[in-house]
Amino acid sequence: KSSKITKPAPATSAPPSGGIFWTVDGNITPPSFLCLIGVPLILSGQFLYGGVILVIAMVVAIQLAMSQIKEEEKQAIRYNILEPDDIIAELEELEEEKQQSAETKEMTESDKTKCLACLSALAKKHKRINQEGSKEFPLLCQQAAYLTLRLLPKDGEAVGSCIALLALVAKDEEVRQRNKYQADVYGLDRPIQALREVLELAKKEEDEEREGELAETLRKGCLFFGALSDNDKDLNLATTIVQEEGLELILDIANWFRFHEEIANWSMWSIFILCYDCIQNKVELIRLAGVTTVCSLLSNNATSLEVTRHGIAILYDLLREGNTEAGKKYNYDPWAVRTQALAAGLHNTVVKAMNEFSDSMDIMMMGQEMLLGTGYRGDIPQFQQM
Repeated sequence: KSSKITKPAPATSAPPSGGIFWTVDGNITPPSFLCLIGVPLILSGQFLYGGVILVIAMVVAIQLAMSQIKEEEKQAIRYNILEPDDIIAELEELEEEKQQSAETKEMTESDKTKCLACLSALAKKHKRINQEGSKEFPLLCQQAAYLTLRLLPKDGEAVGSCIALLALVAKDEEVRQRNKYQADVYGLDRPIQALREVLELAKKEEDEEREGELAETLRKGCLFFGALSDNDKDLNLATTIVQEEGLELILDIANWFRFHEEIANWSMWSIFILCYDCIQNKVELIRLAGVTTVCSLLSNNATSLEVTRHGIAILYDLLREGNTEAGKKYNYDPWAVRTQALAAGLHNTVVKAMNEFSDSMDIMMMGQEMLLGTGYRGDIPQFQQM
């Protein structure tokens, strides 16, 4: 993708900056004027009059300072002070206004600023309140994120803040139960669709900085899916994510940003979490040509240890013996998986990974087993302890 290069603007002298005690033009402000009157009065012994004037100067200076604060900073200060329940009330009020207008109300820039400030305030409170052991706070974070996704479903910045907040609370058991049993309000289809919109924006974006911001949102999305299903044995959220086309989305993200090391790393980590010990999801991964995607990411990020470790782990898990689940029958054909893997360049990919990280015990052990099990006839790299 080509990027636009603009010529730097010609250097100009910086204009004088304004402040509390002087204007942009360099003139004095009311607080300065009052100080010039008050200080001589105090020095001349008229403490009462001088003190009153200086107090007035301080009040005027504070008011002037507040007026110069940007709207985003004002909102951030306000919501950092509010309690989580009050922040949720603010978002619910915005949603109610939109519903009363029969969904025709367009979200203004001020509304967006308010939503982002609410999410940012909750994220900042998370570490402190989480240490206190609050059971309600993770649910409030989830509620705020879903409220914002309903209000700003196609705004990349807002979606990024929502996904980041959802990832923070993804391991909470009650949050997961909401995703499972209250799917009409907290279904996984909503964040998946929102991230799909972000991916489409990223594909059309020509500004590299903006594209990087969208890529970071998608990386957080991969992290969110993995965190939500990690160590989940009872709710089967991994299966739900795949059924809602979450796995397909992760593969699309990985294929588009195949040279982006962080996306490659977290997308493959997420794929491994979703598919490990879940034959149904492995079948879907094979159907979506996931083996080809994994081999492509390994080749394009060959110097990354974490990408290589996760990619090799996925391939090993797909090719190993014993891919069955008690009491369940799936059309999982290990020979078809082997054929697809070999067609995707399995041998070349694995050998390169083993040569690059010959001091990594797990990569070398899994790589050797895969090469032996798939009929590789060349020299197999050996473990070399550093």
